[in-house]
Amino acid sequence: MDPDVRLDVELAGLSDTELADRMAVLGRERSRMDARLAETAAEMHRRAGGRAAAAMMRERLKVSARQATAEVELAAALSEFPATLEAWSTGEITAGHARVIARVGADPEHADEPALLKMARGYPVDMFARMTREYMSSQDSCEEHQRQRQNRWASMVQDPDGSWRLSAYFGYDLGKLVNSVFNQMVRTMRNSQSPRDPTTSQQRRADALAQLITGEGPDRRPQATLLVIADYDTVSGEFKKLRYDDGMPVPADQLARLAADAKILPAIFSADGDPLWLGCSQRHASAGQRTVLAARDGGCANCAAPADGGEPHHIEWFSRGGPTDIDNLALLCERCHHLIHDDGWQFHRDNGKCTIRPPAQQSPEPDTRAESERNPILRT
Repeated sequence: MDPDVRLDVELAGLSDTELADRMAVLGRERSRMDARLAETAAEMHRRAGGRAAAAMMRERLKVSARQATAEVELAAALSEFPATLEAWSTGEITAGHARVIARVGADPEHADEPALLKMARGYPVDMFARMTREYMSSQDSCEEHQRQRQNRWASMVQDPDGSWRLSAYFGYDLGKLVNSVFNQMVRTMRNSQSPRDPTTSQQRRADALAQLITGEGPDRRPQATLLVIADYDTVSGEFKKLRYDDGMPVPADQLARLAADAKILPAIFSADGDPLWLGCSQRHASAGQRTVLAARDGGCANCAAPADGGEPHHIEWFSRGGPTDIDNLALLCERCHHLIHDDGWQFHRDNGKCTIRPPAQQSPEPDTRAESERNPILRT
């Protein structure tokens, strides 16, 4: 344990900065312990094989069989990435970073461990995973997309109290379609929700999923719309680097299949394109602006959550005179959006990199607002 971390400290007496520092130190210590556990699992895998190692981890650590198998597989894979294991063991990166490096580096053409580690040290796991997609080419992704499609599954499990849990795994392309329709339904329900409606965000998402599956409800099922982006080469007169809004390449065979099953929205942007700068006359971002935001930000500008569930945020709030212009908009997921509007976090953009940061004060007054007074539907 880091000698600077006292376990018997009274947490309520710490300032915000001290509490955040303590969290960072404990996070590094957790990464070190996770790495040591991975080293142990890798040695057991070498001696007895993956199945036996996973069974032993499940027995001794009381984790699920799926978690044990995943952790043993990661531990074994990292034998090919000693620098990654070393960075993990010193607390420089987390288990999530190591998992991404092992997955991307498994392709010999993209096994640039030093470059991956350099990125991993500077970004949270979600942003890092998004950035590594640039390592994948359209040609290489065909086989991977097919593998994902073959491994698709879904299940519903009934709990002892009679309630139900649904889980599923989709390949990237089908998952992109499902996510697009799901978030459009969520957005439709949110826009029609009264400010006094007590329905929470999680409840609304459950209602949207149930209505999509059963077809029963007041809202029509939205049509799937995918944003596919390409760069136009003026010299050759060809479109190149075909990709989704999050940067994932679109293989040619997948594009043909998607074109038959979904609405494809082509969009060409230029300085003299559609009227995307609406000033203060309109509060809500237009469909064209949402498209540009998805293409520009590629997801939540802060945490890289998929663009399908994003919400346009006025950097200078509309209620304070901020215009509905592309330059004053950023795409944020619902969680990050609420951090700004309900919890006082601040939006920052430095050299094109967007982040949101906690309030500057060290000892803020506790939030005593009733839950019903918190903004349930963000419209700014």
